[in-house]
Amino acid sequence: MSIDTNAFLDSLPIMGSGLLGIFIVTAVIIIGIYILRAVTSGKAEPEANSDPAAAETEAAKPEPSAHKESAMDLMKEREKKDFLETDDTYTISNDL
Repeated sequence: MSIDTNAFLDSLPIMGSGLLGIFIVTAVIIIGIYILRAVTSGKAEPEANSDPAAAETEAAKPEPSAHKESAMDLMKEREKKDFLETDDTYTISNDL
């Protein structure tokens, strides 16, 4: 088996342009994601209400998203609880 070094050197520019194309497409996708996040993450401004009593009741309501925990946090807490439970079985979790 012999390696043709001239063919390898001739193919390097073609491989380089393919790799450059991959980087360009990846950069375009990342920039597109940042643009979409910036466009869609804006919160709607509440409309000014002329009724001050309604504004007070809305201000007193807790935000529903403030008390939510992420699914990852809940899984970590459950894993800690299951792992730290001491019993005579050899399983880490009771779900297994």
